Amino acid sequence: MGWLRYCGFVFCCFGGTASAITIHDTSSPGYLTGNSAYTGVASILGTLNTGSQFNCTGALVAPTVVVTAGHCVASASQWNVRFETASGSATIGVSGSALHPLYANRTSSPNIQQFDIALLWLASSAPLDAAVYALSDGTLPLWYGDVAGSVVDQVGYGLGGNPSGALGVGVRRTAQNRLAGILGGEADQALVTLHDFSSANEPRNFGLIAAGDSGGPMFFSYGQNTNVIIGIASATSIPAVMSGPYQTGTHFGIHTNVFEPLTRNWLTTAMIATPEPGSALLLVSGITVLALLRRRR
Repeated sequence: MGWLRYCGFVFCCFGGTASAITIHDTSSPGYLTGNSAYTGVASILGTLNTGSQFNCTGALVAPTVVVTAGHCVASASQWNVRFETASGSATIGVSGSALHPLYANRTSSPNIQQFDIALLWLASSAPLDAAVYALSDGTLPLWYGDVAGSVVDQVGYGLGGNPSGALGVGVRRTAQNRLAGILGGEADQALVTLHDFSSANEPRNFGLIAAGDSGGPMFFSYGQNTNVIIGIASATSIPAVMSGPYQTGTHFGIHTNVFEPLTRNWLTTAMIATPEPGSALLLVSGITVLALLRRRR
């Protein structure tokens, strides 16, 4: 898996703006979400400890809590979260953050992380018309051994496009995909998606995460439960920097699995805590005890 790259950081490190959902056919209905769909999916502008800026995506899971990728938080010191809703655009600062305690380089690839998930606490409540999404509690009719083929929705901000070109930045976009299964040999049981851009048989509205979608939600709907978050965008095989069109062929996406027990338990416990203003990191010590410790940068 050494070919996988960060969805947000690789592009940022080259000094460019981050990119977002890459789709098979950008004329597909529903590709652009507008300001009335997925209003709880926000754009994140962060500042690294080195002073460089980067773009990520996040999803509102409580009026003042946003879930995103761990690598959007681990080496950063400041974030601004922008919501786009029918009432307009609202940018809110961040008062604190929490990083999964098992966040670390994968044994199979030092370039991507396991348990790549984090929480951001907003300095004030999100807009009232921003949707608040549910995180999977593990009771979904979707199991580790039976995820392949399930259709999911992915949402992200930034530069979008397809194998024949690119679209402008700063727009919330969505695409569907099928789960290919679970990333084998990894403790966090990450979810894998794939898309064959060279195949004319791929549905028009199917696509894949790309650079800049880090932290973007993967939604799964069943019965009366719609837009339940089951995954968080972590990495992709689509090149982050290109001088020409996107590469064609099959590309993969990696998503942090939020219904994996260690991640689900951490999210439940961490969301109860309220970080002190200015607190940059909350560490959870002991997976069974899950005692919360605070540390200031």
